[in-house]
Amino acid sequence: MAFAVPDILTRKFDKRFALFDADGDGVLTKDDFEAAAGRFLVAFGVPADSAKGRDVLAAYASMWNALIHSADNDSDGRLTRAEFVAFLAGDEFRTNGYAVTAGRIAESILAVCDTDGDGRISYEEFATIPGISALPDDERREVFGRLDINASGHLDVGEIHAAQRDFYSSTDPDAPGNLIFGRL
Repeated sequence: MAFAVPDILTRKFDKRFALFDADGDGVLTKDDFEAAAGRFLVAFGVPADSAKGRDVLAAYASMWNALIHSADNDSDGRLTRAEFVAFLAGDEFRTNGYAVTAGRIAESILAVCDTDGDGRISYEEFATIPGISALPDDERREVFGRLDINASGHLDVGEIHAAQRDFYSSTDPDAPGNLIFGRL
């Protein structure tokens, strides 16, 4: 019997799928993940061949490799929305997949976003992230404020991981991490 994915998780995973689907063709490929990493590096002016650039590229490649090896049910080298959602909702991702996929991306992104090297992300740094930068300013500020759990005016790695974990696992419609990629 197939696991029924709660509606809120499906909506979040659909949103994440759309953000990864760089060419908008309705399937994910390695090229989509490379394009997502590239867009991020360009937004922050980080060369792909720098240490931070290589780390971001490796993090996105790691997520792609985990997905294609675990979620590509028909072995066609592409992921449909259904395959992507099923993997993110499944036990493999929940038990050990986060750390080597979304968690690794979060940490590599934090290193790039932290342009002043203080170990935290300011609102200005946050607002530059592709996907976030496309949101209206009032929505960006709302998202940032909800993710800034300790109201410090900055996001730290703990808050980023908490937000990511909310996004990928919480069925609470009011969980702050639901907003990490904008309103649902």
